[in-house]
Amino acid sequence: MKKSARIRIRRDFVKVSESGFYYRSAVLVVQCAPNNGLDRFRVGFTASKKVGNAVVRNRCKRRMRAAADIILPEYAISGIDYVFIARKSTFTVEWTDLLDICKSAVVYLNRKISKCKKSQ
Repeated sequence: MKKSARIRIRRDFVKVSESGFYYRSAVLVVQCAPNNGLDRFRVGFTASKKVGNAVVRNRCKRRMRAAADIILPEYAISGIDYVFIARKSTFTVEWTDLLDICKSAVVYLNRKISKCKKSQ
């Protein structure tokens, strides 16, 4: 995935957190919200210090980034921002399970966004 499709500014993370939908699991949290005016999807990754030390947080973000690179090109909707938030178990969960959870989260959020767009 191109780096230009990444969310890097805190203001954008906060906007997605405040105005969007979310999917929670024991492994990770995925949030999404419309990104006004853009014709492509964007994605951001974060891990708080509760997850672990820097090594653990960076590995969690790498794993989420790799899963998103596989899942999002096929399932993401253009015009939507996705934010993946690591939890402690993101570090230890099996790779196939992480992929399944990411896929189900994105599909669930896309349905929620579609319903919201249809009702407007």
